[in-house]
Order: sequence, then C-alpha cells, then structure tokens
Amino acid sequence: MNIVVVYTSKYGSTEKYAHWIAEALGCNAKKLSEVSSKDLLMYDVIIYGGGLYASGISGFKKFLKILGTADNKTLALYMVGLTNPEEQGAYTEIADKNIPPEWKNRFEIFAFRGDQQFSRMSALHKIMMRVPKSMAEKKPPEQRTEEDRMFIENFGEDLFFSNKAYILPLVEYIKNTTI
Repeated sequence: MNIVVVYTSKYGSTEKYAHWIAEALGCNAKKLSEVSSKDLLMYDVIIYGGGLYASGISGFKKFLKILGTADNKTLALYMVGLTNPEEQGAYTEIADKNIPPEWKNRFEIFAFRGDQQFSRMSALHKIMMRVPKSMAEKKPPEQRTEEDRMFIENFGEDLFFSNKAYILPLVEYIKNTTI
C-alpha cells in the first residue's frame, strides 16, 4: 500500500504530527503546497492534517480540490488545535462544519492537541486568541473548564501540548485498514 501524509502547518505542530505519522507508517510527509492531483493518484491511503484557525481546518478546502474524487482510496483527516481531544465532542462540530456532505463518510477523523507558540504568532492570530480568553473570563469561576482556566492563566505564553501518543489511534486505523 502506498501511503502519504499531506499537511498544512503554520506554526509547526501539524508538521510535527505529519512527520511522526509518516515515521510510524514508513511513508512520506508532504506539504500541501508541494502536492498535485497527479501526485495523489499513486497513493492508496491519503492522510491530511491541518491546524484549526477560527473553526476552520487550514488548507482543507484546497486539499479537497486537489484530491478530486479519490475513488477507492482510504482517507483520514487529523485536526490540530489547542482543545484537549479527550473532551467529548471537542472537534465534532468543527469537522461537521468543514467536511462537505459528499465527503462526510469518506474520512476517518482524528484530533490532536497542538502547541500554542504565542511568541511566533502573527498579530492577527494573537488578536484572535483573545476571543476564547475573553469568553472564558466572562464565565463564573465555578463554570470554567480546565481549558478556560488555561486560557486565562497562560495567555501570552508558549504552551506545548504536542504528544506523539495522540497519533496512535490514527496509525492503528491505517494499519488495520491496509492489512
């Protein structure tokens, strides 16, 4: 089976996961900007990874255009965000908003927690990060989640949540599907 990991990464977490997945599966990881429709024809399994920004999956729309119909291919999507993927339904709504109806049953979906590298963020992303902080601050203290407290207490700091263990379910899924 020919497998490829395609990704879009702005600050490095999604790329880090792409390389970990590629290493675990013995395949290549490629930036979306380096991939064409013709390139993807040679793969049986295509994994796409994108970071989450304002409830969108970075590069995913472009990826779908390049992907074409993808008949007879195994497809997986991993999203990287700051929300703890172990929180029930944390990424379900985002996946529902971003995956067009005709693709919904084609992708196996995974969520990984990334890093908050505030020191590397663009001015726009720093401003965008104020929204969840502000929303968290407006909640009564007893209603704040662990994530709310994290945004309030660590705003403006670099936080590192990437963990190689997050890739294990995706790797197992691919291995079990390609046997």
